[in-house]
Amino acid sequence: MERKVRTRVAPSPTGDPHVGTAYIAMFNIAFAHVNNGEFILRIEDTDQNRYTEGSEQMIFDSLNWLGLNWAEGPDIGGPVGPYRQSERFGIYGDYARMLVEKGEAYYCFCTPERLDNLRERQKAMKKAPGYDGHCRSLTKEEIEAKLAAGEPYVIRLKMPYEGETVIHDRLRGDIVFENSKIDDQVLLKADGFPTYHLANVVDDHLMGITHVIRAEEWISSTPKHIQLYKAFGWEQPEFIHMPLLRNSDRTKISKRKNPVSLNWYRDNGYLKEGLLNFLGLMAYSFKDGKEIFSLQEFKDTFNIDNVSLGGPVFDLVKLGWINNQHMRMKDLKELTDLAVPFFREKGFVGETLTEHERYALERIVEILREHAHTLKEIAEESEVYFKDEYTLPEITEEMDKKERKGIERLYNGIQDETGKKSIRLFLEKMEAFPTEDIPLEDAKKLLTDTLEEIGEGPGKVYMPLRAVLTGLPRGADLYNLISIIGKERTIGRLKRMMALYNI
Repeated sequence: MERKVRTRVAPSPTGDPHVGTAYIAMFNIAFAHVNNGEFILRIEDTDQNRYTEGSEQMIFDSLNWLGLNWAEGPDIGGPVGPYRQSERFGIYGDYARMLVEKGEAYYCFCTPERLDNLRERQKAMKKAPGYDGHCRSLTKEEIEAKLAAGEPYVIRLKMPYEGETVIHDRLRGDIVFENSKIDDQVLLKADGFPTYHLANVVDDHLMGITHVIRAEEWISSTPKHIQLYKAFGWEQPEFIHMPLLRNSDRTKISKRKNPVSLNWYRDNGYLKEGLLNFLGLMAYSFKDGKEIFSLQEFKDTFNIDNVSLGGPVFDLVKLGWINNQHMRMKDLKELTDLAVPFFREKGFVGETLTEHERYALERIVEILREHAHTLKEIAEESEVYFKDEYTLPEITEEMDKKERKGIERLYNGIQDETGKKSIRLFLEKMEAFPTEDIPLEDAKKLLTDTLEEIGEGPGKVYMPLRAVLTGLPRGADLYNLISIIGKERTIGRLKRMMALYNI
């Protein structure tokens, strides 16, 4: 009878939650989903030296933000808990000693000084570093005497000296390791803490994990895990090693070259849908070549055998494009709700929004989401709708030709008689408009009527109007701006700039 499929992700609380955790979790969730299985979250916090206060909660928060939900975990419990390794320490010591009793592991009393000297000798002889099995042949009497004397010890796995260990990897086929090149791994440290290898294997077995889907950096550890399964007499899970996320230079993704914190992506205004879509494309492709998809689509159609091992490059430009697609598809009210904190951060709105502010934000979001890559970018590019005091930019030596030309057109527009006439006429029309709110079609009509009455080309009329209404050579469409900021603020901008530049 086949076992129920169970997968897991097991991050360590050693800092900000890593984008790689979400990547691996997403594939584990999809595999469990398509096989009617279960996905669990385990916290591997045995390395107390690297433990970071608050990191565990950030892992929960970031995965919940992304909608990468688990059926069992430290926060919600489950039938095979606890799911936090620091709460399972007694278990690991018992299993390590069980292996000693079976003759599959042994006590090692080597001092740190001896191990340091061993490494130095191996280095001088240009040999691969590794334990030399010094304590492997101790007699039962010698071991008992050392234990009775209270000598510190570790417990090591007794690796076979001959033969091969073969990883049957679902994606990579058989990967062969010579046993003679794998040293006797420490399972239980002198302080009683388990190493990653022991805790990982014991927990995966006791939690019923059937498929270990993890990053390829763990391939070199897998022979030790396989030997542990054999030593215990346990059924092995299926091993599936995913390609690493990589920087543009093909090195493993790192914070020196790419943002790796999930908090960074949330705080910089990426949608969860955009980030997950991007992570899915890192190692997977739909048969029809579809690039934009939801997490549910990914889960419903997932096939682990379609994973590509090509070494995905973490390209923020591609992520920005994908995020833009999801911003454009999202319900406008929902997208605006998500954008509000970024407008607050810029000081554009307060804690509570008036009805008009809400309307204005929705219009701004609707306009800017067409080309912006993040919610933060929407807020940053919206300054023209909120800042009523500005001057025309100064021309500097550093400006490129295109930028200089645009600013020169602003100055020429407000100095030209046609430009001045256009500004004055538009002000008259604005003052005569009957209501504070200016519907979009009325804003367009105010502009086109001004253009027709002046009788010149759009550049001669609209560029000077742009100069006094925004202070910028390009950007927001004037009819959108006027409709959003309303009559009073539009008039205020016109009069202020007219006085400033003697129009």
